Amino acid sequence: MSEHAAAPAPAPAAAPAAPQDPVRDLALQIYVQIAGNVFKGQQPMPDPKAVAMMSFKLAEAFIQAHQEINAAIIAEAKKRSSFSFDDFDLGAGAKKT
Repeated sequence: MSEHAAAPAPAPAAAPAAPQDPVRDLALQIYVQIAGNVFKGQQPMPDPKAVAMMSFKLAEAFIQAHQEINAAIIAEAKKRSSFSFDDFDLGAGAKKT
C-alpha cells in the first residue's frame, strides 16, 4: 500500500511592497523615541495624536534642512573643483615646425 503525500499548498502571493516614504519612516522613529520617553508614567499623559503630529512636523523639518544643507555642500564642492581651460596656455610647450 503506497501512501501519497498531499502536495504542499502554494505559498500565498506576497503583497507588493508599499512605496517607502522617508518622512513617514523618520516620523515613526521620532514618535517611538518620544513615546518611550514621554509615556513613562508621566501624569497627565499628552494626547498621542498630538505627539504623532509633532513627530511628522519634526521629520519634515529635518528632511527639508537636510536637503538644503546637501544642496549647499554640493554647490560649494562644484565651485571649488571646477576650473576652466581658458586659464591655461596649452600650446606653450608645443614644438613649432
